[in-house]
Amino acid sequence: MKLTNAEDSARRLEADPGQLSGNGWRRRLGLRRGKSWILTLLMLAILVAAGAWAFYANVKSGGPAMDMSMRVTSGNTAFPVLIVPVERGTITGTVTYTGSVLPFNEEDIYPRVTGRIVEMLVYPGDAVRPGQVLARLDSVELSSKVREAEAGLAAARANRVQTEKELAAMVAEAGYARAVADRTARLFTTGAVSRQDFENDSAAAVAAEAKVDAARARIEAATSMLAQSEAVLRTATTVRDYVTIVASSPGYVVKRLVAPGVLVQPGMAILKVAQIDRVRLQANVGEKDLASIRVGSPVQVTTTSAAQLPLTVKVTAVFPFVDQGPRTAVVEALVDNTARRLLSGQYVTMRFVTGERADALTVPAPAVVRMGGKATVWLAKEGRAESRPVTTGLENPDRVEIREGLTGDERVIASGREGLYTGARVTDGSGPAPASSPAPDEQKDMPGMPGMKQPTEKPSTPKGGPHGGH
Repeated sequence: MKLTNAEDSARRLEADPGQLSGNGWRRRLGLRRGKSWILTLLMLAILVAAGAWAFYANVKSGGPAMDMSMRVTSGNTAFPVLIVPVERGTITGTVTYTGSVLPFNEEDIYPRVTGRIVEMLVYPGDAVRPGQVLARLDSVELSSKVREAEAGLAAARANRVQTEKELAAMVAEAGYARAVADRTARLFTTGAVSRQDFENDSAAAVAAEAKVDAARARIEAATSMLAQSEAVLRTATTVRDYVTIVASSPGYVVKRLVAPGVLVQPGMAILKVAQIDRVRLQANVGEKDLASIRVGSPVQVTTTSAAQLPLTVKVTAVFPFVDQGPRTAVVEALVDNTARRLLSGQYVTMRFVTGERADALTVPAPAVVRMGGKATVWLAKEGRAESRPVTTGLENPDRVEIREGLTGDERVIASGREGLYTGARVTDGSGPAPASSPAPDEQKDMPGMPGMKQPTEKPSTPKGGPHGGH
């Protein structure tokens, strides 16, 4: 077998490694460079072939680049879509938010004194009325203070009675002394008594009257002390009565926050009572929709229960401030709930009416495509798809008002628009699809590629059967 020059050189180098010096080394280096150039040429050939196939598939075939999320069509194959006409009529705009059911009023029941709960008379779900006893605390210490206040009041009363008796005696003594002094004064004017007797009797009368004034002052002090003792007793009695915890408003017990036997402090909630005969429906509405919602606007309320029919109410309040975080404001509707249809804490769907307009151009809601703050619709014109930018107005789950961009004579694609491109053939999927003849260039598609048509003719079979006579 004849060897090439390169192979012959390689054999020589393997047989005699000493040839790597001098010219042998240069021959070995040249051989390696030749192999590297061959690999580089092969890589370039593969890249050129791949680029040629991509150019053919995306340009010569007349279709866009393949997208795995798009419906694949080739040539003149039409997209099956739902085509509907633009309608003119009255539209009611709505926006939908998730809301919550809150009680009309909710109250936490607190003890006003320190004590151990010895009795809790209500349970969640029980109805309560104003003044009804809800719980009781241990009253031993507070009852002792009441008895101490009662004893102080009794002592104050006895002191006042004693002071009154002393005052009466001093008043009598002062009256007698004043009568003696007056009689001595008359006798002194006639010379019947001496000046010394006159002055002594007058001094005695003044002293007796001073004692009366002092007794009256003690009476006032005893009266003040009696009033203070009465106030202390009233306070002690009132504080002792705080061990009996009563309801201040009607409602229903929602939750027990502590159990009997717990030592509680003032300000520690033990029960939660809510008024649920009337409830508040509240939703956090985005600031872009607040301008179209007014007090009195209708609201359709739907619960998660399929057995309950939607409830129509009206907006009763729009809170006049926006939360800085989510940029929303609370919109509220008060609802009568005597039938217990709505439960506190329940989630509801609230659909607010934002306006109504007659003689408006409308299209089905799925026909409007929004991207980057802009709205577009796909039109079907002479069997081809065309994108049209539009300006929308009022919306609801079914229809969207078109303020600008359409005249009313167009036909829009309501569904099946995924993967459409301008100029794509479309056919109305709601009716019988027209037969389409294959385009001449469809037979030129590359075989074996996904989404491409394959040749329809069968390959010829060699004579003698499928095994070719073997």
